[in-house]
Amino acid sequence: MPLTPLSLKSIIGGGLEDKRWTSALDSLRGTPSGIDTLSDIPFNLTVTFLVPGETYGPKFSGVRVGSFLEGFRSLVVQVALPRHPEGDARAELLDLLDEAITRAEGWGKRKKLLSGPLEAARRVASNLRENSF
Repeated sequence: MPLTPLSLKSIIGGGLEDKRWTSALDSLRGTPSGIDTLSDIPFNLTVTFLVPGETYGPKFSGVRVGSFLEGFRSLVVQVALPRHPEGDARAELLDLLDEAITRAEGWGKRKKLLSGPLEAARRVASNLRENSF
C-alpha cells in the first residue's frame, strides 16, 4: 500500500484563536510539488497542530507522539501551539514540524520500524520551508 510520507492537519480551538496561526497553517496546505506517495517508507507521519482558542485548548504543551494506527501504518504526532506566536508564525510552525519529525524518528527506532531518518518526511518539510508564500 503506497503511503504519503507526511500529512499536516490542524484542530482549531474556535472563537478567538490567534489568526496568525491559522493563516500560517493555511500556507502549509497541500502537497509540495515533486512529492508523490511512496511504497518504501516505513509509515505515514501525520502531524496535527492544536491551535488554542476560546472553545478548546490542548491540555499539554509542546510536541508528543499521539497514536499509531497500525491498519493505516500511520503515526500521529500532536503539536500543542502556544496561545500566540512569538514572531513569524510560519517559521515557528516549520520549526515545530521539524521537532515532530524528530519525535517520530525516535518513536520509530524504539519500535524497530525505522533504522534511520524519515527521509521522505524531511524532504517534504524542506520543500515547505523553501516554498514560503
